[in-house]
Amino acid sequence: MKTARILMGVFALAALVGCATNDEGQQNVPGLPSGLETSYLAINLQSADNITRVEYEDGTAAEQLISEATFYFFDAAGNPFSVNANGNYYNVAVTDNGGTQAPNIESMTDPVLVIEKYKGQFPAKVVAVVNYKGTASLSLSDLKNTLTSVGHTDGASFVMSNSVYVDAAGEVVDATALTIDNFQTTSADALANPATIYVERLVAKVSLTAGTAAFNTGVKAGEKEVYAKITGWDLISTNLESYMVKSVDATWVDTDLGFVWNDPAYNRSYWTAKCVAAAASNAFVPAEVVNADGAIEYIGEQVGVANTDRAKYVVAAQLQDADGNPMEIAQWYGYDYIGEEALLAAVAPTLKSKLMLRTGADGSYTYTNIDDSQLALVAGLAGAESYEVSFQLAEGVPTADWYSFDGTTYTAVADPNAVLAAIQPAKIYKDGVTYYYGDIKHLGAEGKSGEFGIVRNHSYKINVTGVSGWGTPVYDPTSQVENPEKPSDKESYIAAQINVLSWAIVTNDVIL
Repeated sequence: MKTARILMGVFALAALVGCATNDEGQQNVPGLPSGLETSYLAINLQSADNITRVEYEDGTAAEQLISEATFYFFDAAGNPFSVNANGNYYNVAVTDNGGTQAPNIESMTDPVLVIEKYKGQFPAKVVAVVNYKGTASLSLSDLKNTLTSVGHTDGASFVMSNSVYVDAAGEVVDATALTIDNFQTTSADALANPATIYVERLVAKVSLTAGTAAFNTGVKAGEKEVYAKITGWDLISTNLESYMVKSVDATWVDTDLGFVWNDPAYNRSYWTAKCVAAAASNAFVPAEVVNADGAIEYIGEQVGVANTDRAKYVVAAQLQDADGNPMEIAQWYGYDYIGEEALLAAVAPTLKSKLMLRTGADGSYTYTNIDDSQLALVAGLAGAESYEVSFQLAEGVPTADWYSFDGTTYTAVADPNAVLAAIQPAKIYKDGVTYYYGDIKHLGAEGKSGEFGIVRNHSYKINVTGVSGWGTPVYDPTSQVENPEKPSDKESYIAAQINVLSWAIVTNDVIL
């Protein structure tokens, strides 16, 4: 229902300690100068989602939950405007008073904020910060430069603040303007002339769905069809902070960003000028990529970063045959092998003249070619890509008495492991484990500066529609991958559509 999308209706500040005596029987505020009059200000706080023309979705009850709010008041220049003994802010507690979906406009009580000021002097602007408790006076510039955590594990108590956009006159609207009509001498008159503030969550929302069916990779191993079963997903290279109030640039051009970024008729914009400057980590552990299908992650804003630092989704999968059995596939020199043992059996004969173990005594030496039982695979050696494994001697195999043979002479090999490490590395999908990844797209057209990014109050819905290729091999799922990579000799990718909702939706349909 419509009211389910309204985050808050009329806010209340229950009886302030002491106000100047007036016809409603309030008292002077200790510490404030004399000569003040009591003014009442009613504020109607609504979600910007409720009026956007972009495709959007309702927030859940938990995502709409509000427990408190802070209102910051400013003069026309954005400087703090003191409204009480504490400074330019009011902290307001919000509680459920019996509605079936609270807080909700039909279940809120309606007392109003009370402002003590000299006669005729009132603040010009106000910013609301929801699910936040102010502790000090802040200017509008301070709020634009204050970071707050947006990481959520329970999906509730989201920090929200004024929706920021550029108005029809080309001016940035980053606070709600107050007029003299908003300030009344009685609460009843104030409620008849409320100031409406549109707020949006500082967090962005990301979900990924792939369904339960395995996708045909389109690439066979021998004569066998290979399928990829999605086992989990996660996000990497993300921020967990956003600025308290969004910054926008009135000079942005739609054609540069690749989409219509500003919508003054609906009090919204769909891009931001600032995000955390610190580089985000691309590292992940494949075994920990376990988010369930349709699970939700909440992250901070992230725009204008280098390609390598864009917010990414990583999808874990297992390669399987048509019956759902894991397929451990090995690749070496363009050939595919089913299982690690088959690979080693193929590699050993290629080393028969390079590594021969000498046994026996002087005058009766025997030289035996290395066999697959003496070989092992090791990840992480220098010269190999993160998704490749190298060859070494197996544990327990002696490292001395190895020789090479040129057809005439046996020559001692000082370091057999160095010889093995120089061999072309292999790719092993151990137990069929693999991963795919992609950058999260925003609303911009391909090649435009707004193509990729994370913007507050948008819901990025990644819908996996297929896979192409076997993805990136994983040999040890418990080892950390510093940066996701695609195999150099195959084009493996995920097909997905990303819808960005307001909770503006951005849908990404992707093929992995």
